[in-house]
Amino acid sequence: MKIAFLVERPTQFEAPFYRFAARDPEHELRVLFTGGSGVAGPVFDPELGTSVSWGIDLLGGYPSEVCPAAGAEAWLAERLRPQRCDLLIVNGYTQPLYRLGARLARRAGTATALRLDSVLFDGSLIRAVRGARGLAKRLLFATYMKRTYDLFFGVGSLTLEYLRVFGVPARRMGLFPYAVDVEDFRARSRLSEAERAAVRARLGVPAAAPVILSLAKFGPREAPWDLVRAFAHLQRENVWLVLAGDGPERAALERAAGARVRFPGYVPYPELPALYAAADLFVHPAREERWGVSVQEALACGLPVVASSRVGAAFDLVAPGGNGFLYAAGDDGELAGRIGDALALPAQRVREASAAILARWDYAAAWRGLLDAAARVTGGTARA
Repeated sequence: MKIAFLVERPTQFEAPFYRFAARDPEHELRVLFTGGSGVAGPVFDPELGTSVSWGIDLLGGYPSEVCPAAGAEAWLAERLRPQRCDLLIVNGYTQPLYRLGARLARRAGTATALRLDSVLFDGSLIRAVRGARGLAKRLLFATYMKRTYDLFFGVGSLTLEYLRVFGVPARRMGLFPYAVDVEDFRARSRLSEAERAAVRARLGVPAAAPVILSLAKFGPREAPWDLVRAFAHLQRENVWLVLAGDGPERAALERAAGARVRFPGYVPYPELPALYAAADLFVHPAREERWGVSVQEALACGLPVVASSRVGAAFDLVAPGGNGFLYAAGDDGELAGRIGDALALPAQRVREASAAILARWDYAAAWRGLLDAAARVTGGTARA
């Protein structure tokens, strides 16, 4: 089966997935980038207020091409012919080149799929199907989406529920998650006691103290203030907090935080496994996070996770009482309680629960699921 994936640029967690898929001798995943000649360079992140470079190879080890600015239609049409492509997956529908690719594929008789990460949290499920916005979305799915795409990929179960609400039948759905390299994170987080103590020394936290870690963009969406307030509620004076990341509210957070809070700044992607390994608990307090790859990274490194009810990954990857807990987003009192509960979880139980869950969400599982869904609309064989 020949699959083309139309996406703006490679990311730090998906480039290794493309390399994984490239090792399959029976199927091909070719990535077509729309972001221009600088697709693998630094990317400006408006929430951080600066450009980010991932520090890893983003283009090597898998077949990829960059769509030219001039002649894009002819370039895409050539690559989406049925002789070269059995299925086109587009990574959203808002960009003009994504819509153009879908039109060209359908015109050529090539099957099409749409990958989404949209979710419906809490009461938004009811609001989504009522009123003007809900009507507009239902019309969009009825008149455009379901006629344009043969298959719909969700990044997690909440996205599949979103698709169901707007009338997509189960036979036309599949999973294409924001998976991470579980084995790589697991292996690189196996530090010796001396190595772990050295990482903690660089962070400025005691070698034996319980340490809470969070990776956040310091703005309203990822809600670091909720965690700082919850940390102040803790009744344990030996616990430390490491808030890694950056953003416009960093200075205010540093002024408000107590003596047992550390701010190491933005941590490059290759250094994350050691950072996770130096902690005892990971917290994701976001007020709006459709997925959240850091949840899977932390679990792969053996940490329990406490995540808010607005973090999509938590609904698929966190087993309450097994490898972590969820809490109501914005409730810093409940968050403080769940932090205490999570710190008390037996480490072996956490690792066993996470290993069982992540086996269904690693690169191998993601590729198998993608091929199985693709076979339903192409008539291909989904061996992997």
